Amino acid sequence: MSYAARMTRNLFALALVLGSCAAPPPSAQQRAPDQELAGRVARAPERCVSINSQQALRVSESDRHVLLYGNGRTLWTNNLGQCSFGSDDVLVTEPFGSSYCRGDLVRSIDRSSRIPGPACVLGDFIPYAR
Repeated sequence: MSYAARMTRNLFALALVLGSCAAPPPSAQQRAPDQELAGRVARAPERCVSINSQQALRVSESDRHVLLYGNGRTLWTNNLGQCSFGSDDVLVTEPFGSSYCRGDLVRSIDRSSRIPGPACVLGDFIPYAR
């Protein structure tokens, strides 16, 4: 298969994945990972959170459809809707500027095989504070 044919096939596959991974609109019934958020109170959703070089987006241990960000007084959740990542995936973010924002793209790469996984679009960030 030629390089151009492979690239066309990969771009088509990426377009299918992106179209199916849009985060749902925020709702009161969004699930939150209980284990990681114990003792915290939800606040109003935020469109963006500042990127801190000491922290990274990570997959929730209790719900693979939720990303977590932060580790201090505030922990933000981002519900990915139908999209999900594996526990051993390496997350690759593509933020514009110095914040993670609704609409930014997060992709995954399998840590062992280096095979690209799904790409998901971030929704609103729900802060949970102590």
